[in-house]
Amino acid sequence: MEELSLIVAYGTDMGNAEDAAMTFAESVTALGIAAEAVELNQVDVTELQSATHLVAVVSTFGEGEFPDTATLFWEALQASTDRLHNLHFAVLALGDSSYEMFCNAGKLLDERLESLGATRMVDRVDVDGYYEQPAKAWTTDVVKVLTAERGAPAPAQAVPAVQAVAAPLRERHEIVEAEVAVNRLLTAAGSGKEVRHYEVEPAGPGMAYQAGDSLAVHATNDPALVSLLLTELGVGPDHTVPDHDEPLGVLLTECLEIRTPSRALQELAGPAADGEDVLDLVRRAGLTAEELLDTLRPLVFRDYSIASSPLVHPGRIHLTVASVRYRRGDREYGGVASTFLADRGDRIRVHLRPNHNFRLPAPDVPIIMIGPGTGIAPFRAFLQERRATAAPGRSWLFFGDRHRATDYLYGDELEDFLAAGTLTRLDLAFSRDQDVKDYVQHRMSENADELFGWLADGAHLYVCGDADRMARDVDATLHQVVARGGGMDTEAAHAYVNDLIKNHRYVRDVY
Repeated sequence: MEELSLIVAYGTDMGNAEDAAMTFAESVTALGIAAEAVELNQVDVTELQSATHLVAVVSTFGEGEFPDTATLFWEALQASTDRLHNLHFAVLALGDSSYEMFCNAGKLLDERLESLGATRMVDRVDVDGYYEQPAKAWTTDVVKVLTAERGAPAPAQAVPAVQAVAAPLRERHEIVEAEVAVNRLLTAAGSGKEVRHYEVEPAGPGMAYQAGDSLAVHATNDPALVSLLLTELGVGPDHTVPDHDEPLGVLLTECLEIRTPSRALQELAGPAADGEDVLDLVRRAGLTAEELLDTLRPLVFRDYSIASSPLVHPGRIHLTVASVRYRRGDREYGGVASTFLADRGDRIRVHLRPNHNFRLPAPDVPIIMIGPGTGIAPFRAFLQERRATAAPGRSWLFFGDRHRATDYLYGDELEDFLAAGTLTRLDLAFSRDQDVKDYVQHRMSENADELFGWLADGAHLYVCGDADRMARDVDATLHQVVARGGGMDTEAAHAYVNDLIKNHRYVRDVY
């Protein structure tokens, strides 16, 4: 019987890849194969030389990139010239087909391992949205290959039995009913944005959340939009479509993604203008109800960073959400989940999304928080927790938005944290209160020496908010701060930041 040396690793953004990798590791451990799921960043590329098998679950972040928990591994694997002829591998790629670079990180990893001479155990599986069932099927296929190579058949019920036991240990699958007890506008009159504060009360015993976690909201589509879509299709809400159990009105309300149309529908309808939705595309393509259902996908839940600490609000979960609303021509448009919460979300369905990487360090460790706009949410939770525990560690917050008078989210609370000493330092950047736009990265750059000093003292740095621009600009500025404050060249600064990432001292919750 051949002895296996198995590495099970994941690159995760919101925890899905971690969960799937943990479930896989539990499954093979139950069959007597030693396995523990670890971050890809914790895997030294040289370990692949001595390992016999690598099983990796990877989500895709941003514009086709690897998530932070896998960037260091990917960087090293790209640079490696070592041949991996003795390595067998399998890749599960998690993604969202509404993004152009669907499952790109998993594809890149799969192709790179093959190019280095490794042997694929099973074909890569690309998962769109909900991952639990595809991950179970992939786990079963990989386990069969592993047990066959090991010389012992896989018990038919082993994998499902392990998964059935393991799932309740993690709350990310448990959907519960909840009441929205508070729905309050945070932005002031005259603001160009609509940001709301919500307080959610889950039914039953509640949720054992932690500061840094997220809450997934299961929204339904706007009835007004569904009505317009049914009218355009020329059918009523009770119209049935072959191979679908529910009437069309129910499917369009509860089950099908409308805000982000599938690529197949876009190709059918032709190039779309910015901001168009499925109704616009259906009008241009002249689709039937059957054709529409063939191109859409299940409505995906929306994650929101929790803006409260369970030590202060044990029975309620606070959220900070920007309502997405805009107008094109004669139509009003809105984000599915954000307008659902704002306009129709008195009773909602939610589930917890633990974020094990985005956690407070020991109470005496300094923290640096960069959270403009709704990115303030988890840091409000962090500050509540540090005040509740009388944590002695220093805290530095960088916050920004458009205008101080209208967009200073939780401004009174932040000033109170500062006055109480919970917040050691508060740096603000309101981009449109002056002629030249001012952002949080400018505050970072102005305070490079002190910022690096905090890092040298062991501070943990957290970033939350917009991934497309803010997070990229903050990351570039961080490298400059380290180079300037630490007197390093570009290569040394890059290595320093990589070390922060590897040791979970630089973590991001960006979207």
